[in-house]
Amino acid sequence: MEEKIRVLVIDDEPTVADALRVILSDRGYEVVVALNGRDGLKQVDSQAFDFAITDLRLPDLSGFDVLDRIRKKRSGTPVIVITAYSTPEVVERLMNNGAMDVLPKPFLPSDVLNLIDEALSKK
Repeated sequence: MEEKIRVLVIDDEPTVADALRVILSDRGYEVVVALNGRDGLKQVDSQAFDFAITDLRLPDLSGFDVLDRIRKKRSGTPVIVITAYSTPEVVERLMNNGAMDVLPKPFLPSDVLNLIDEALSKK
């Protein structure tokens, strides 16, 4: 039996986190949701994920901090950063710090799925 693709979603907006959970679960992925950065990083410390999706602005940590910790702890895990605050400078900094991609809010379900499909095809 083929193992499911595991995705960690870190977003403090329950509606966004739940929408991503539904979108990804419908595709057959196993999804773990964390509603803040610290809980997300606890998940990263305790288990491996094939992908991580994190919001840039979280109540307890910045998306930059989350990205940095994931890159250090699980360097092979692609990280997609979602944000309503994307400027060229922010996008460049995230990409230079190892983000796979930056997805501006609002986004379409196909935007997320296409990014994951793209990364899977490179594995």
